[in-house]
Amino acid sequence: MKNLIPSIYKKLEEISLERLKVYVRSIEGLRHGWNNYGSLEERAVIVEEFFRSLDLTVENQVISFHGKHYRNIIATLDGTNQGTDRVLIGAHYDAASGSPGADDNASGVAVLLETARILSTQRLQRTVQFVAFTLEEPQPLTLHFLIGSDHFAKKARAERIKYKAVLILESVGYTDMREGSQIVPLFIRKQVPKTGDFLGVIANRKSLSLMNSFSRIASEFVPELPVVTYKVPLNGRIIPETRFSDHASFWNQGYPALMLTDTAMFRNPYYHTPHDRFETLDFSFIENVAKAVMGVVLKLGMDL
Repeated sequence: MKNLIPSIYKKLEEISLERLKVYVRSIEGLRHGWNNYGSLEERAVIVEEFFRSLDLTVENQVISFHGKHYRNIIATLDGTNQGTDRVLIGAHYDAASGSPGADDNASGVAVLLETARILSTQRLQRTVQFVAFTLEEPQPLTLHFLIGSDHFAKKARAERIKYKAVLILESVGYTDMREGSQIVPLFIRKQVPKTGDFLGVIANRKSLSLMNSFSRIASEFVPELPVVTYKVPLNGRIIPETRFSDHASFWNQGYPALMLTDTAMFRNPYYHTPHDRFETLDFSFIENVAKAVMGVVLKLGMDL
């Protein structure tokens, strides 16, 4: 495993801050599933065409919701050892109603696309899937959200697909270096920094080992990225905000899944507002998140 380290560092150097900016620009804009259906579909086309340009195997997983058709976009990099559990990187590409959603979640999609671009040239032993999820945000006519990932995770479980790791990118672009900028939910009994400059890594009991591996590998390859880990009690039921992204759909199906987040509403004052824009983001932070994800996936993909 030691001799893989130099090759991983070399791949991390390929991450482009300028490309990350281009991705955010291309996804940013009103794209709520119900209120901006056409705009959301335009983003779906952008993501699909990008995946296809990488010569990955691309699939549209169609979901019907109150007479309209939506889609998860799945790109697969086949591993050399087909019998092993897969790795999945995911991010939702829709946005909250009335918000251009630069942080939530164009930032996550940007990391998803950049990791797909670089990893598409790799030969890994594990199969890696890159998934852009639809309808993560609340929709009218239903009390449900996480609609796209719920459909995906249930289908994967029904087909007995096994995942070694699911990494969900949820709002990974906002930092605030002021003391006191970080809010901590009431029931979290853990020392959390009061400065909003870290990546939160949220796990449940089944994903505790994955959380520890992510933290260790991230600190090895991107020591300049502060990482704060937290294992939720009771599958997150007593802190609902820890279940407000697509990882919860995988928790529900028994898969090891992490939410990777800048903590969204607990740090970003523009969360779910018209002011969640490109200009508010910290792209050096996004770049470091991409490096951490890349390092983790490369290690998991090679280490059987």
